[in-house]
Amino acid sequence: MSRRTYISNNYRRGVRGRAVWPLALLCVLLCAASAWLIVSRVTGAAAAREVADAREVTFDWDEADAPNYYKVVGPAHFDETPGAGEVVYSPLDALGRAGRVVACVDHALMEVGRSREREPMNNLLPSGWGENAEVEIELPNGDAYHGYFWNRSHLLAKSLGGEEVIENLVCGTRMQNVGANVNGIEGGMAYAESLARDWLEEHPRGSVLYAARPLYRGDELVCRNVVVDVRSSDGALDMEVLVFNAAKGYAIDYATGEFWGEEDLP
Repeated sequence: MSRRTYISNNYRRGVRGRAVWPLALLCVLLCAASAWLIVSRVTGAAAAREVADAREVTFDWDEADAPNYYKVVGPAHFDETPGAGEVVYSPLDALGRAGRVVACVDHALMEVGRSREREPMNNLLPSGWGENAEVEIELPNGDAYHGYFWNRSHLLAKSLGGEEVIENLVCGTRMQNVGANVNGIEGGMAYAESLARDWLEEHPRGSVLYAARPLYRGDELVCRNVVVDVRSSDGALDMEVLVFNAAKGYAIDYATGEFWGEEDLP
């Protein structure tokens, strides 16, 4: 073999060698990117599960943090979207407790709810309902509420098309139901309800996705919180609200529904 041929062959080998290195590097980078995507997806799925699990945690009321018995905690979250004017009630669980109610409230459904007579509820006993009494609850403005401690609290308000059925009721304090009227703002469940009604009045052709889910600790019969999700069809309303089932000056046994004035505690 001539020297010229030898040099030429070596040159070709060199060119091929240099061509292989970028391809090898590209393969390494592609493999690394694929591994990163897999890890990212797994991590994202785990994070989503953690968020979902966290949504089942109950929260104690802190007056300084939520004087009106509610707190906006983020954007709305929906696993299902009913059709316009549709309400879906979850069946009672094995302990007789109400579950999530989700609805797509349009102006027509709201009008039906507001115009009809309220159905009798004396025979409807939400889980934990039992002892009840007239009490005095101190309000932030120095006034006091005088009335019954427990309310049959709607998960979906009658004024939004909710019905007087056991699947739509929880044993809620008066403060959980309507709040403490801090600075003239409705609180408790009434906070999100009033926002939904006001939006529908201004947008009669729109709709509001609305869900309310009571949170129970273990086998307790009375919920400690209700998570309310509200999202208007234009996205102007988009929030998740945590409502507290509590009352200033009172201790509650959420397993039974019994309550005491804090001055009566040992």
